[in-house]
Amino acid sequence: MDDPLRERLLDQARALINHYWAATLALRQQAGLEQVHGYRIAARRLHALLALWRPLIYHPRLERRLLNSVRRLSPLRDEQVYASHFLHHKAANKGDEKEGKGAVAEPVPPKVNMLAVALDGWLDAVQQVPAGFDPLPWYRLQLGLRLSLLLNQSDDEQSAKSKKLKNDKLLRQWHKARVEIKQLRYGCELLVAMGAGDPDWLTLLGRWQEQLGQLQDGRQWYKRLRREKSTAKQQRLLRALRKKGGWQLQRLSCQRGELVGLSLLMLKVD
Repeated sequence: MDDPLRERLLDQARALINHYWAATLALRQQAGLEQVHGYRIAARRLHALLALWRPLIYHPRLERRLLNSVRRLSPLRDEQVYASHFLHHKAANKGDEKEGKGAVAEPVPPKVNMLAVALDGWLDAVQQVPAGFDPLPWYRLQLGLRLSLLLNQSDDEQSAKSKKLKNDKLLRQWHKARVEIKQLRYGCELLVAMGAGDPDWLTLLGRWQEQLGQLQDGRQWYKRLRREKSTAKQQRLLRALRKKGGWQLQRLSCQRGELVGLSLLMLKVD
């Protein structure tokens, strides 16, 4: 244990595992907006850590269980975000209503796995890796390749000229890109923390994650509002969401070159 890099990598692994356990316990106690969001972030950071050591150490069942826990929380997370923007606002504007009417009931804390035994076994395997092994350059290439493949697979025909927020192929493509870019960002966090990545990469991916998240929120809200009872105010909101969505799609298409440049930088061998 006289390898400084190895010590730092092990410290990083232990910290992320402990963070995941703390977030899991918090979610088991209360399934509020903050706890659900905190758990999903901790789980994605942990998944990025598992990817850092893959394929040298690969526990597919552990990764599947972790990702399944995140997916199970997605509907609850969407419901909470929608409620925080619309339902709570409606209730606050109706002071003559009874207290609590219009508010969202506190959800039952979902069952999420601590994965304690599996993570202990995984960490034991990491500790057996010979001194001097550095997974960071390989992981950087892996992230760069994933980003490059993502961009190549995306439909670059700007023929998807529809600005509607319904049944739009381009919107679905950007949604898939959002999921991948989110995980790339957490992977980049590991690189930057170890001094193996440029903090500007993290800033760029964070901005893209935020923009794509706003686009996805608008898409979900549009679908949800269309299913509710129509009012004049609601129709104005739907039109505003359509207009904003079209503008967001145009902006993302214009900025796509940023991701191309980032993938080239990450694939560059020093």
